[in-house]
Amino acid sequence: MFEASGYGQSAAVARRRDVAPGFGAYGDFDLGEFGSVLWEGKGTILLSVAVALLLAVAFVLLAPRKYTATTQILMDPMDLRAAQTDVSTTIPQSDAAVLQVESQARVIGSDNILRRVVESEGLDHDPEFERGALSQEQVPLTALNNLRKHVDIKRPERTYVIEVSVTSEDPAKAARIANAIAQTYLTEQTEVRSNAARQVSQSLSARLKELQDTLRASENKVEAYKSSHNIVGANGELVNEQQLVNLNTELSAARARTAQAKGRLDQIENVQRSKTDIGAFPEAVQSATITALRTQYTDIMRREAEQKSSLGERHPAVMEIEAQAERVHKLIEDEVNRIAVSANTEYESAKISEELMAQKVDALKNTAESTNQSLVGLRELEREAQANRTVYESFLVRARETGEQELIDTKNIRIISRADPPLTRSSPPPSLLIGLAAMMLGGACGTGIVIMRSLNETNKPRSRPVVDKPPRRFGETMRNLWPISVPLRMRPRRDAYPEIRVLAELPSADISYGLDAIENPNSRFAREIQKIYDAVRESHGKRANPSVLVVAADDQDDTASVALALAAAIASTQRVLLIDADLQRRTLSAIDADESDAGLVDVAIGRRELSEVIVRDRDTNINTVAFVAPNSRRDRPISDADVRQAFDKTRRFDMVIVAAVDLSHNPSTLFFAGLVDHIVLVVRPDDEDRRAVEQFISRLGPDAMKVRGAVLTGVDAA
Repeated sequence: MFEASGYGQSAAVARRRDVAPGFGAYGDFDLGEFGSVLWEGKGTILLSVAVALLLAVAFVLLAPRKYTATTQILMDPMDLRAAQTDVSTTIPQSDAAVLQVESQARVIGSDNILRRVVESEGLDHDPEFERGALSQEQVPLTALNNLRKHVDIKRPERTYVIEVSVTSEDPAKAARIANAIAQTYLTEQTEVRSNAARQVSQSLSARLKELQDTLRASENKVEAYKSSHNIVGANGELVNEQQLVNLNTELSAARARTAQAKGRLDQIENVQRSKTDIGAFPEAVQSATITALRTQYTDIMRREAEQKSSLGERHPAVMEIEAQAERVHKLIEDEVNRIAVSANTEYESAKISEELMAQKVDALKNTAESTNQSLVGLRELEREAQANRTVYESFLVRARETGEQELIDTKNIRIISRADPPLTRSSPPPSLLIGLAAMMLGGACGTGIVIMRSLNETNKPRSRPVVDKPPRRFGETMRNLWPISVPLRMRPRRDAYPEIRVLAELPSADISYGLDAIENPNSRFAREIQKIYDAVRESHGKRANPSVLVVAADDQDDTASVALALAAAIASTQRVLLIDADLQRRTLSAIDADESDAGLVDVAIGRRELSEVIVRDRDTNINTVAFVAPNSRRDRPISDADVRQAFDKTRRFDMVIVAAVDLSHNPSTLFFAGLVDHIVLVVRPDDEDRRAVEQFISRLGPDAMKVRGAVLTGVDAA
């Protein structure tokens, strides 16, 4: 991680700093060379494989055998409907049913079940399960804990099946214990449901006595109320209501009789007043006396007519006949008068009877109204009695049902697969598999040992002939670099990197001299600096603006001079950003130390924006920023990705120059080597720098391809 203060470095830099050149260190290696290294170390690899096989054999021989037996229990959430109602509510097939099955799985593995299995199977006397007990009193608890470790209970996905697996050193014992757990669970479930039904039945029975007393009291209140208010019923109806209905019927009949008698009387009186035929009404026709008199009268009138026609009207015989006719007519009138008197008597009797009946109806109506007012309170008492009766009958039926359910097992749980003694062990794994794994592990360990040993040999210092006088041209030194610095087996191909060429030759100069010399484009110093820029531009083929790392191969101050001179030469026509990555001296940052209080790491953590940390020099037009400023601080850990994202923001400048020192003094240099597009080395033409360049190139790894050349400093002195 990058520290916000001090000489921090990224985690990636710390990791890459210590990577020695080896296979794949340069992005390309000779597969044949790699095979040669492994072939030379074949003895080590074979020895590692043999040791691993011996350890595997020892493990197989010494490791205790374990056998696992499994039984399966089906938990159907829909219980059997042995009765219309059950003690517990039947759970439908839904997520609630899954939760019920999961809960039952926990019940199977509970201490209650396992403790009963320990007792029934005698596991507290089994050496395998009582192992670890410190005293005789701890044996049952120890056996229970050991059994819990040997039991595995799970439910396969999308099923209502619970698998109970038991592991033991004896396959028969494992199967026996697994079956015992399943059977114990079924037995306990039966007992639990029976006990639940018994408890409910006992509670209901105890409540029945109270409900019975309450019902009897409410019914007594109803009867007492009826007696006090003279409310008498028959066949579910009140007596006075029945009487009122009957009297109303009789009153209607009486009124009909009165009307009928009145009609007959009026008819007879009309006949009497009109002097019409005295037999012209129904009663006369129906009267036998009048019928006989009318017959006699008709016969007399016939004889009278005959006598008158033969004897004449004044004949005594005719007059006698007329007297007879008059007597018969008088008898008929008397009979009609008698019928009229009888009709009048009947009418008066019907009228009196109607009036008496009406009086009784009125009296009974008054009684009924009083009774109806009393019925309001009666109905309230009857409703209360009916409610108590309903509750009592419900409890009575429920108590009888739950009492019968004590003897009925309604659970729908069954064992669908009993555990059988396993034929193969569950641990350790098969010997063949252990052997193959041991061979692979041994081969991998042996290969790693061979590679690490080869890498250690590579990092050892190698002697080389001392050159009394270095060659004048640095290109000759670079061409002789590879055969001397890298062992044959670790060296990449000769054509892996381009030949390092000399880009410029500069005298020993400080920063002030370099800036003054740049102001004169025709000076030798300015022309040499321009060669560096031209080489970078010529090698840059990307669309994005170039970025270059100016780095010294050893601990020297020439890097700051070269980087600042190059930035000053470019700043006259382009926008250039100079990043000071020298965390130790901070030479470039010290120039504008008063104006800068933050660095690139502050941009990486989001504390500051890039435009806020850049300092622009008005004289040279150079934009500078420190990688880590003296006042930089962090609020959180900084990752390589944070720094890389902050560096990408600098691409808006026409060129970005990073000034750094050698890897040994500043490990962040290797991190920036992976970010930039080009690398320019600053070296001195002597043996010390040649060895530093060798080590620097080795540590760059794949980033060595970015090296565009070297800048020789102190040439006049050389």
